[in-house]
Amino acid sequence: MNQIDWEAIIRALFLYRPEAPMIFPTLEFWVWLTLIMGFYGLLLQRKAYQAGLWLLLGFSVFFYYKSTGAFVLIFLGTLAFSYFTTQRLVAATRATTRKLWLTLAILVPLLFLGYYKYTNFFIDTVNALTGAGLAKWDIFLPAGISFYTFQMVSYVVDVYRGDVKPASFRDYALYITFFPQLVAGPIVRASHFLPQVEKHSWPDAEKVSSGLWLIIQGLIKKVIIADYIAQYNDLIFANPNGYSGFENLMGIYGYGLQIFCDFSGYSDVAIGIGRMMGFDLGINFDKPYRSASITEFWRRWHISLSSWLRDYLYIPLGGNRRGRIRTYANLLLTMLIGGLWHGASWRFVAWGGLHGLALAVHRLLGGKAEPPKHPFRRFIGWFLTFHFVLLLWVFFRAKDFGTAVQVFAQLQHVSLSYVNSFVVFRPLFVGLLVLGYLLHFMPMGWVVRIEGGFVRMPWVVQFLVFVLTIQLILQMRQAYVQPFIYFQF
Repeated sequence: MNQIDWEAIIRALFLYRPEAPMIFPTLEFWVWLTLIMGFYGLLLQRKAYQAGLWLLLGFSVFFYYKSTGAFVLIFLGTLAFSYFTTQRLVAATRATTRKLWLTLAILVPLLFLGYYKYTNFFIDTVNALTGAGLAKWDIFLPAGISFYTFQMVSYVVDVYRGDVKPASFRDYALYITFFPQLVAGPIVRASHFLPQVEKHSWPDAEKVSSGLWLIIQGLIKKVIIADYIAQYNDLIFANPNGYSGFENLMGIYGYGLQIFCDFSGYSDVAIGIGRMMGFDLGINFDKPYRSASITEFWRRWHISLSSWLRDYLYIPLGGNRRGRIRTYANLLLTMLIGGLWHGASWRFVAWGGLHGLALAVHRLLGGKAEPPKHPFRRFIGWFLTFHFVLLLWVFFRAKDFGTAVQVFAQLQHVSLSYVNSFVVFRPLFVGLLVLGYLLHFMPMGWVVRIEGGFVRMPWVVQFLVFVLTIQLILQMRQAYVQPFIYFQF
């Protein structure tokens, strides 16, 4: 008989492995989550709520270590510095001193973000402009740095404004590190999260069931839909000229669904886990591809980021209060920075700039966030918005501008004569593509009824549905679990 290699199991469970970080779709994560949920529930039942919060904080730090290794030390150092400077800000009595501490509390986390994320981008830009030939630095991007940096910044700004009262170190650390949303959002506001820590109680059965439902649908989105159609999308974007115009078009539709299912799937799982523990993390996606304007799209897509950019960048810049030209400039600048937040490349700057330009044009033409009431006008608005958004995702996915140009060039040769052969040759891709978009456009009444039906099921049936989902995932997933797309941001 083969002996169990307990040493290997312990190393896998407790030590960081660069080739296999602990992320949601892995068995390792669900083993740990089951243990933590069990201990956390026991502590709450024994009224040991404070101990439960320390348990969550400890596991959150461990989760980040398992996701990114020794960079957890830099993360904890930045967290401690952010808390210390905020406390000094609160204690200061002079306005100039308060502003000094505010500047330090914002600047230091942003400097770390800038070093890890944008150093090589700066080097590439200098090389392109001057031909200097500077060598890139060997820099590893820590997981989730863009997300937790924005939370640190929003906290100190809210404290400075008086919108949030200063938290204890433990509560602040839990707010920043809370493991479900630590590495890929949602970007939770302190004003939303911290009151829940103070008044927390064990969630009722309905919240636990709805949280489980979110986890199930998130895993299906990520592992079954996004990861499978990613295989085809990878082929297209690796060599656009090697495929027909129609195949490139399907790659664009495919990536539009992939990035939505990948990112919203992560958000669903994160929000669902939080809900099962009694925390409301808000919503991050609201059927964005149903939008009839670009303004409506940005109120439905990555809601936590778009609202953050609005409240901490667009409005402080002046928003729409300083005339039309300044409003358009603020929109463009906000989206340029939003694009650069997503990735250290001029592709992302172009993506953000084009979205900013579209927002400005929509406002210039008198457009509003509310969708048109007339069915035909809404359909035209939806059609144009949907395809504008999908075409711009090409900059997101392509490895460089040259590849993006190749994809766009191939679209000139789209022929519907390829439809039948494409469906025959790639039936599962087509089936998942159609299914994914149909589910996205499902009437909200149906969505509510389906979730309500699951919540009303006996817990044994709910558990069986979860087990069947995991079984389906194990059968369809690839040998290598693909990291979430937004891990790179």
